[in-house]
Amino acid sequence: MNELEIPAISERRTPKAGSRTGSHSAAREQAILAAAAELVAEIGYERVTVDAIAARARASKATMYRKWPGKAELVAEALRRQAESQSAELPDTGSVRGDLLWIVRSIALTFTSADGGPSLVSLVEAIRADPVLRDVVDAQIQERSRHDGALVCARASARGEQVDASRGPAVIGLALAHLFLRTLLGGEPPGEAEQRDFVEQALLPLMNAPA
Repeated sequence: MNELEIPAISERRTPKAGSRTGSHSAAREQAILAAAAELVAEIGYERVTVDAIAARARASKATMYRKWPGKAELVAEALRRQAESQSAELPDTGSVRGDLLWIVRSIALTFTSADGGPSLVSLVEAIRADPVLRDVVDAQIQERSRHDGALVCARASARGEQVDASRGPAVIGLALAHLFLRTLLGGEPPGEAEQRDFVEQALLPLMNAPA
């Protein structure tokens, strides 16, 4: 990840009057998402209600409904934010192999929750039973697959590595599906050795990139 660049003094701007309001809004949104995650972890998705989330976050339901149509969208957003907080932005490791290894490790982290919050694996039954939650989570997974797959292929092409760019999103989708199933059946994500073998024996060949 690139280091944060600090702008020169001449480039800094005095915050506008609306900045405080925007900051407050972001803080309120984060409080609502945190409340949703906490309650799902404590009592399960099925028993969580919008009323309970509002009470925990000390927010009005009207405020919540302006941002999220219902509980499924709110919980899915909380899950996505949690996953993003657990892993940094995809770095350029210098090779397709390195990029895929980083992605696989990052995905594995999102399937468990070190801080006690809900994980994708813990919501399997809820995702199966709730079509709205299922659709939202599926859309998030598809978007991550498209983004990461396209980014890996673009960087590879710029480096002169031979890859089939059309396969990028499908390869990341396969990684997500494989790691999810291994975590679900094994009780924990596969270790580093298994992750490395998966990248070198399955993902790299599919990308038409030599190990």
